[in-house]
Amino acid sequence: MNHKTSQKPVQLSAFNCGGGSAEQFRWALPMRIAQGCWCKQWSLEFSHCDTPPGERGRESEGIPVLVSSRSRPESFSRLISPTEWWMLSMPRGRCIDVQLCVEGHGAIDPSALAAAVSTASQAFLGTRLVRRGRQWVDSGRAPAVRVAEAADFDRTRLDSPLLRTRLAREGAACCEVLVVRGAPTTVIFRAHHAVMDAHGAMLWQAQVFRALRGEAVEGATSQPSPEQVMADVAARLGLDLTPGKPAKLEWPSLLGKAPKGPSRSMWRRRTIEGTHPAVTAKIARLVTAYVGGPGSVAVPVNLRQHLPGMRITSTADGMVNVDIGADEDWNDVYASLLTALDEHQYLAALGEHALLKLPLPLLRALRIVVYDGVRKKGLCDAVAIVSDLGTVDLADFRADGFEATAYYSLGSVEITPELNIEIGRAHV
Repeated sequence: MNHKTSQKPVQLSAFNCGGGSAEQFRWALPMRIAQGCWCKQWSLEFSHCDTPPGERGRESEGIPVLVSSRSRPESFSRLISPTEWWMLSMPRGRCIDVQLCVEGHGAIDPSALAAAVSTASQAFLGTRLVRRGRQWVDSGRAPAVRVAEAADFDRTRLDSPLLRTRLAREGAACCEVLVVRGAPTTVIFRAHHAVMDAHGAMLWQAQVFRALRGEAVEGATSQPSPEQVMADVAARLGLDLTPGKPAKLEWPSLLGKAPKGPSRSMWRRRTIEGTHPAVTAKIARLVTAYVGGPGSVAVPVNLRQHLPGMRITSTADGMVNVDIGADEDWNDVYASLLTALDEHQYLAALGEHALLKLPLPLLRALRIVVYDGVRKKGLCDAVAIVSDLGTVDLADFRADGFEATAYYSLGSVEITPELNIEIGRAHV
């Protein structure tokens, strides 16, 4: 989120993991969001897909890899930071990937797209990183472009094994691009959250399309760790970083207490026409009202606004938690959010270096224990994450023979809270 209001049409996409009252939740919350935003028109697409244990982390089979070419020699390495190590420890079967989708009329030449991805990767070293031990290393290899048939991606339910293919395994790629043929054509940019956040992936994605049109690519200026970004912003503002507050599981999960068995992933997409000032505050109030009382909503803040001239693809987010009273309306929530932004409450020391001493399998096992507790109690450290990704111009994603008609994100989700709502605006 940047410190300004929205006046553009809104696209909403939400992702959550869990069980419990999913059938009731599937329809009721999107209906309330649509009605609460006073939309002129709306449509709903959702996914409710089981993830059996045998499929967790399984690679997609039969999907041809069009390109995985070496674009330049290895030239970069740095230690993985505590925050990135924490992201890499996400239990298998849970989505921690940024997935940005462009739909459109016409077709994209896979060979031309592969060449554009290779060109852009030379200016975005974050797309070429691989994990070797506790270091990020520039592999010198461009992200793979995979071509899938329409039957491989259920466009109505947003359901596909392609969305659950693991990234950032030891020595494996952290980014890839999927081209799903059919009507509409869908191009999906995937990046592990340990190497990119959504705004960083959007920067990479836009530059790939520039390369596809034969335009000059404007690359990233650096690949700092989340901790370094936070420290740089605090220094620019003349502020000291304070330790983050420990999370407390005190707010009811929107999914209720989950039943036993493997967790289920659900993606939902909603498009709402019109202009929606203070849409983050409005949606935060609606999701809190859904639990029938007070609550707290986490709102990511894009730190790039404090670093003019720096083009960063790595994670550059802070977080504010907005407590919402049962009797407050969205105007109260909006005022609280502005206060939190004005007071720079999103600046906090990130990561515990002690995390780096724990092997990923052990850290992953500890997180599973935490998640089991969340599911049994039905409590989270926030009701939801509500993230504003800003505005895109669909014209930026045009190419020879391809015209973009829709843009949405299938976001990642933490163990708690179990709901992540991502807001985006598209100029049509």
